[in-house]
Amino acid sequence: MHYNFSDIGLMLWTAQTLVAILFALGFIGIDAYLWESAFDQRRMHRNGYRVALSALPVVVVALLLGGEYAAYMESMLLLNLAAFILLVPLFDDQISIGEYLLRAACVVGLWVYYHGQSWSSWSLVAICAIVGLLSLIRYEQKRGQYHPLIVLLGGWFMGAAFWGTLPRMTIGLQVDGRLRGQAIVMFGILTITTAFSWQVQRRERRAQRQMAQLATYDEVTGVSAYQRDQQDLETLFATAKRQHTPLVLAAVDVDHLRKLNQDYGHLAANAILMQVAALLQARLAASGHDQHLYRFGGEEFTIALPDVDLASARELLIDCWQAVRNHDFTYAEKKLKAHISIGATVMQATDQRDDDLYKRADDSLYAAKKSGGDTLVIDRTPLASAQGAPTYAFFAQPIMYQNQRFASELLLRRFDEDNQHWVLPARFDLPVAQQVDLLYQAVAHLACSRVAINLTLAQFADPQTAAALIACYQHDAGPSALTVEIVDVPDLATTRRISAMYRDAGIRIHIDDVGSDNSYELVRELIPYVDGVKFAIQNLRQYEDDERIHERIRFWAEVARKNQLRLILEGVETQADVDFATALGITYFQGYFFAKPTLPAE
Repeated sequence: MHYNFSDIGLMLWTAQTLVAILFALGFIGIDAYLWESAFDQRRMHRNGYRVALSALPVVVVALLLGGEYAAYMESMLLLNLAAFILLVPLFDDQISIGEYLLRAACVVGLWVYYHGQSWSSWSLVAICAIVGLLSLIRYEQKRGQYHPLIVLLGGWFMGAAFWGTLPRMTIGLQVDGRLRGQAIVMFGILTITTAFSWQVQRRERRAQRQMAQLATYDEVTGVSAYQRDQQDLETLFATAKRQHTPLVLAAVDVDHLRKLNQDYGHLAANAILMQVAALLQARLAASGHDQHLYRFGGEEFTIALPDVDLASARELLIDCWQAVRNHDFTYAEKKLKAHISIGATVMQATDQRDDDLYKRADDSLYAAKKSGGDTLVIDRTPLASAQGAPTYAFFAQPIMYQNQRFASELLLRRFDEDNQHWVLPARFDLPVAQQVDLLYQAVAHLACSRVAINLTLAQFADPQTAAALIACYQHDAGPSALTVEIVDVPDLATTRRISAMYRDAGIRIHIDDVGSDNSYELVRELIPYVDGVKFAIQNLRQYEDDERIHERIRFWAEVARKNQLRLILEGVETQADVDFATALGITYFQGYFFAKPTLPAE
């Protein structure tokens, strides 16, 4: 039996179209809920929602096609809705390629099911055009190019192609020109409804994201803002109290920003704030510590350092303070200077709320500002100011070849203002620009300008550090020979990549502390990429007897001989040490027997 649908009147078609619109809006609403749930990072069971998002069109279409046979008078409506439900989700720009291909396959399957009995040349052209359009849609989605016209025109074209090429007789259904026109117009109305609805939803989501961004990030500087600051700090404080770990809080104020505003305008002040924020973020991130930066309001920032001891926090805050005062800020092609004042405190056992930290940090900041600004104050004790910046220098200890001074190892020291003497710094990873400046200063005062310097693992792995040291070595005022000593052993891939840069420039690479901190098993794969090793006797004297130490030295002397490496024996304190090493063919020495580290100028 065949059914003729050409008798459907305008009234019935209008009613069907209205039902279709209401159905489409309901489907879009459910689809939007599943979409929001599937891509909301805060929601649990997101994978389940994502499966439901993909399964929804398939299940609904199966029900609609099943209903098509039970209610043949509504077949055009049901088939239109089925095609619509399969086509519309293809415009979702967040689904994965697998989900997209599954939905595209369902569209092609529906097409083949209804066109398969009588393929025409136009059907083949249309299906090829649809496959091309689906590929174009996916390409534009990956580029982030979304526009409601894509839904409107793309959806209408696919619907028109589906109904326009449908055979006159398909799966027991008779289709004439009038039915095609009604179905295509209905499908067009559905795509217009969908495009409008999706555009409204996208605007609402964009507005919600903007509100969330404004609530948690500062518009000028891009760092976390006051509301998020409060929430995060409460969490950090509770965690530190529960786990009995340190928490350092610092209040930072950009000095004399109002004068910049007066001299150069409001935009200049904003530009300086943005650059200060970026510089602070970079220095904090380079420290390797867990750190949080927030804008408190106006020209003030807040730094939180959870699980960082006071000594390390002090060095990091000094580094931030120095980085800002040494930096050339720019606005309208002008170079401007800016300074910051920092007031910091560490959480105490008596603190009951995070406000207790805020108050002490704010009191220290007030003390810094009262002293004239450009100052770091921790718990009301000034630690650094423009009049007394922390002083670093490279001390030099000779490396001997037989009994002649061959080179010098440069060892970083910091001047302790309180006790008026040089001490080991709490951290050795100074900014590379500062390290290079110290290197130039040391070389200028050395009679022998062949030098070796120690690099931390992070410094050795950093291509920018390598580039800066290479430029220093190639400069007329740089060292005549340069060796970098690796204190902590990197992985093989890093060693290959970075060693190529140094060795191409003529800079040697040595592995420090072999036989103690760095065992043979640890460094064996790296040996082809280095030029020498250093054996530090002083690392073993406290734990090993002379016989055991001599055994290890013999082993490394043989490793150096087989691999044509330079072996430097460090920690030499007696003539007996020299005689033993000489008998093994070792010719490079370093230690107190020859000289202690001293300032090159002394």
